[in-house]
Amino acid sequence: MKERALPYPDLILFNGKIRSLAPSGAIYEAIACAGGRIVATGKSDDVRRLSGPDTRLIDLKGRTVIPGLTDTHVHLAEKGTAEMEFADCRDFYTEVRSIPEILERLEKRAFELSKGTWVVAHGSPMQDFRLKEKRFPDRNDLDRAIPDHPVSIAFGAHITIANSKALALARITRDTPDPAGGAIRRDPKTGEPTGELHERAQLILKKVVPEFNYIQLKDGIVFALNQCLERGVTTIHDIVRSGEPVRAYQELLREGRLHARVSLLPRVIESHIGSQSLIELGLITGFGNEWLRSGGVKMSIDGGITGRNACFYEPYEDDPHNHGIIRIEQDELNDTLLKCHQAGLRCCVHAIGDRAFDMALNAYENAIQKSPRKDHRHRIEHMGNWLSTPERMQRLVRSAIIAIPNISIGYYVGDAILDCLGEKRLAKAFPFRTLLKNGVTIAGGSDAPGYWPVDPLRDISACVSRRMRWGDVLVPEERISVGEAFAMHTTTAAFVGFEENQKGTLEVGKLSDIAVLPEDPFEVQPEKIKDLKVEMTIVGGEIKYQA
Repeated sequence: MKERALPYPDLILFNGKIRSLAPSGAIYEAIACAGGRIVATGKSDDVRRLSGPDTRLIDLKGRTVIPGLTDTHVHLAEKGTAEMEFADCRDFYTEVRSIPEILERLEKRAFELSKGTWVVAHGSPMQDFRLKEKRFPDRNDLDRAIPDHPVSIAFGAHITIANSKALALARITRDTPDPAGGAIRRDPKTGEPTGELHERAQLILKKVVPEFNYIQLKDGIVFALNQCLERGVTTIHDIVRSGEPVRAYQELLREGRLHARVSLLPRVIESHIGSQSLIELGLITGFGNEWLRSGGVKMSIDGGITGRNACFYEPYEDDPHNHGIIRIEQDELNDTLLKCHQAGLRCCVHAIGDRAFDMALNAYENAIQKSPRKDHRHRIEHMGNWLSTPERMQRLVRSAIIAIPNISIGYYVGDAILDCLGEKRLAKAFPFRTLLKNGVTIAGGSDAPGYWPVDPLRDISACVSRRMRWGDVLVPEERISVGEAFAMHTTTAAFVGFEENQKGTLEVGKLSDIAVLPEDPFEVQPEKIKDLKVEMTIVGGEIKYQA
């Protein structure tokens, strides 16, 4: 039995299967927690003898315990309140399958509001591929259904569609030029805006769409964090766009309402937060405590596959004149990234297309060459989804850049991506086996919750089985083992967060962040891992969720 000298444990779990996920592969029957840390592991009888008069004892009855899971790429503060307040037209959450069904939901929301009030809604990424009409609704559809309200509906992060009233309030007309890094889609016959706004063009509309109030923001964060706990997630890396979520998280911690651990990744381009202000403040990655800390900064190069805005060298398969959108030019990227790197900030760069990959790698290599720095743990968000050529993998390893792929994107919209990019570019989609074989560090990020739920067990299941939601097995030769898939959300995820000495395994001295499952995920069929119900989630030795 392993233990350390501390007062009586607060909590003991016994008569179970404790998978430590430590390099040793150790499996125990019991685990004890005190003061938010693991203080003992071993056989049930031995660990139970450590109990005191106030120790809570939980008989696992053969259930399996794993380390609390981490999602390294979420938009929780941005989307948590939307989960509560927006009209929900997402087909992954609802039975919406056609434009009339979307309009019906918008009409229902409009009926609840006074005339002239904004109707704000969200759909799913690439929903146009799955709707009966094989297109998004346009301003005319929205005008006919909701004539008396301005309407804004986002289909993922990269496309928003507005009706005429909303366009008028934003002063978007046929004469409005496309902003740099964005596009206003127009009717080819009339030149009038169709209502469809891509990438930075969305920012024009967002200036007039009402913001959530601060109380709604805080409640939305709590709501979304509770959803995380239901799937065994005890740590998230949250990408935030302004200072309000930063303040909200701090207040929730002070109020005792922050029930999971958060690493903050503020945007520094296309954001209310400027990189220079963070640098001048002296903020560096790692500032904070075990519950809330600075994780670095986020910036975006291109758009998303949704709307065909990710930037590729080759055009889209179904849009031969379109290569995507670049949101930041190489010089600005190089300058911003270098300054953040020199200031001690870890950088996380969004790059989805292969041209964007190369821009990110160029910027990192430039920064590291000009200002060598050990253990920076810089990241490329979404790299590892596809087009990870041998040269790009070598560059990643050489510069010690971490890849944050998103198997969830393939799981939900892989069939639509195939139509966009073609079989050739997706021949090695989500090449996790190849990435690991070549020494690339990869961690799991879902890009949730606005598009699909935070759910590492779903993503682990897909990594191992390669069976996607749309039914097909996607590139089966890129399957990885259950242990490798769990590492993306435990040990490696902890490393990505500079927290490998604090979490990721169930070992004496580490934080007592724990998930309890009814069965051992290493022994069920890979396709069944996603179906395992989390029965209990413990953070810092306290039960934060119980089914």
